[in-house]
Amino acid sequence: MLGKYNKAKEETNAGVVPAVDFAAALGLTPVVLREGAELSFKTSAVCRPGLYLAGYEEFFAATRVVLFGSAEVSFAMSLDKALLAERIDKMFSLGIPCAVVARGIKPPAEFVTAAERYEVPLFTSSDITGKIGADISTYITSVLAEEVTLHGVLVDVAGMGILLVGESGIGKSEVALELVHRGHRLVADDSVIIRRSGGILIGRSPELIRHMLEIRGVGIINVERMFGSVAVRVNKSVDAVFELVDWEEGKNYDRIGSEDLTEEILGVSLPKLEIPVKAGRNLFVVIEAAAAAIRQKELGYSAHEELEQRLKNAKK
Repeated sequence: MLGKYNKAKEETNAGVVPAVDFAAALGLTPVVLREGAELSFKTSAVCRPGLYLAGYEEFFAATRVVLFGSAEVSFAMSLDKALLAERIDKMFSLGIPCAVVARGIKPPAEFVTAAERYEVPLFTSSDITGKIGADISTYITSVLAEEVTLHGVLVDVAGMGILLVGESGIGKSEVALELVHRGHRLVADDSVIIRRSGGILIGRSPELIRHMLEIRGVGIINVERMFGSVAVRVNKSVDAVFELVDWEEGKNYDRIGSEDLTEEILGVSLPKLEIPVKAGRNLFVVIEAAAAAIRQKELGYSAHEELEQRLKNAKK
């Protein structure tokens, strides 16, 4: 579908973003910004450079966004101009990602000169220092979240994010279409971008193919246009992995739910089921039932355990 994606996970460079995107997301006004500049983040922590301006350089964190509030700017302006120019020049020469001046304060000329010399993006914000500092940290935390791209289909089945995986041509997209027809919601087809935020995995579709499904023999369909906005989601937590596999005669498949398979994605362990695909088998209902069974297990109920208990009681 618009170019197949590798089934293996594909690491992304999540720590690098265009500087214009950073500014737009945080409502910043560029003062010095080279066209096409990118920002590389290694930490979401923000640096308030008061100690550095005072001459204490030992623990200065050059990997952090430097944030100047009214206190830092006021102190900077109290310094001898030559000394201020020297300290600011050295600070910007260390490779800081960018600098932001809060409270709508106009950056001193020394800041602008150093930013231009070392091509360090310099912005201003109308927000108070605490708020813009927290917003910057939140934004970078999102950027730094671990992310992979997997070949599969992500569907919201009654509130549970089910990642359908399997060999190409096994019927994942057709299953997703039937699930949508039954009232569930499509998140992504063919390529699923999964990001870890804390201990939760969030899946979404590449923007280029969002809400699209590829159905062999039919072609590309726009699920949102065909079924309405209630049939799609932009993103969804990934709660379980269902692998569609070709039915093999003579193979022993789990019949009572006693196998507890798992799949690890970005260090998060998810429940996994292998669902054999066979002509005439109603996979849509099977997947709905499987999703409900996993949810029941999470709530403390297992039909398998109840059956075992009944058998024990019957023997007494």
